[in-house]
Amino acid sequence: MEQFDYRFRKVYQPAFDKVPAGARVRLFGVDYVHMRGKQGGDLFVTRHGWGCIESILPDAWFVDERFRKVGRALAGATGAVYRVPVAHRARADFALVVKFSRAGQDTNITVLDDGLHLDAQEKARVEEAEFLSPFEEFGNVARLRAAARSAIPTKQPLAIYSPPTRYLDWQLGRNAGICWRMNRRLEASQRDTPEERRIRYDWERLYILLYRWIDGFDAEAAMRGGAISRETMEALGQAARTALRRFGWMVCDHKPRHVIIRAARSGAGLLQRSHGIKWALIDYELLVRCEPPPIAATHAEADQHAR
Repeated sequence: MEQFDYRFRKVYQPAFDKVPAGARVRLFGVDYVHMRGKQGGDLFVTRHGWGCIESILPDAWFVDERFRKVGRALAGATGAVYRVPVAHRARADFALVVKFSRAGQDTNITVLDDGLHLDAQEKARVEEAEFLSPFEEFGNVARLRAAARSAIPTKQPLAIYSPPTRYLDWQLGRNAGICWRMNRRLEASQRDTPEERRIRYDWERLYILLYRWIDGFDAEAAMRGGAISRETMEALGQAARTALRRFGWMVCDHKPRHVIIRAARSGAGLLQRSHGIKWALIDYELLVRCEPPPIAATHAEADQHAR
């Protein structure tokens, strides 16, 4: 069983900033505690994950394929994504999103505009889209969260785990050219890090991203279940797309399944905020920078959407 010394030979787990400097790394603007397991796996834990470390250690969700046996695959996900309930010291309903990274694989995206009316810049970004590498994905999510805050709720990024098992190239389906570009970007993000402490991808291994689960149901499922109309589903997708653009971001395969809504606590209707149904964005493997449109165009689009 893979074991990690998150106490660093001390009696108690240290605070994130008190972890020995040799075990702390910064990649794409995100700080991690990096631990090597006794079997050779690597666990990179964010500040969000450090406070619930017992819940994200591999023996809580990975060992014996617990993510598959106890968890459930998420309907509609095009990759391997699972919801896994795990024990937590303070929350009985705590759960992880376990997502196997598709970094290095060809995307083969086919985008149906579906009422989004993508502009030329967005279409260009779709044509050149690549699945983000694990650290780039967490980096983009962190930047979006810092810029948008409560305007675009997202899942908390907790940790990245790379099990020690190795695979042949054909088993993982990775494109050598894409992996080379990702290696270059990872190196660039560590320009100020001493050579001997730099992190490098091992493309013969898996990378698994852990997020905190957000309760709710996606807009498409809500429409199919009769909770909202097709028009409302499309409006939610458009609202998320417009909000992302306002902060300079887009999701290259944006769709209603990426928008999560929740029932009101009273059980009557959906959770609301001042300008409509409250929603959260849940898919980030194609979350990329995109120049925001002119302010006048943004306001015109919002007005048209409101009508």
